[in-house]
Amino acid sequence: MPTISLRITCRGNTLGDIDALPVPVSVTPSGHLVVDPLEPVMRRAVQAFVDAWQRSCDKAGL
Repeated sequence: MPTISLRITCRGNTLGDIDALPVPVSVTPSGHLVVDPLEPVMRRAVQAFVDAWQRSCDKAGL
């Protein structure tokens, strides 16, 4: 399965990298790969990052 990497930045500063997110694909009857919508994958990845960031801030008392 193909993968994609995501870099999360704020004002040019890298906050985090998420590597090897699986890219959903379909295969046509003739064998061509078609990338399915990435929005669900990206939404879950970003939400996981936000949740981890929030836990880190809570733990640090911020």
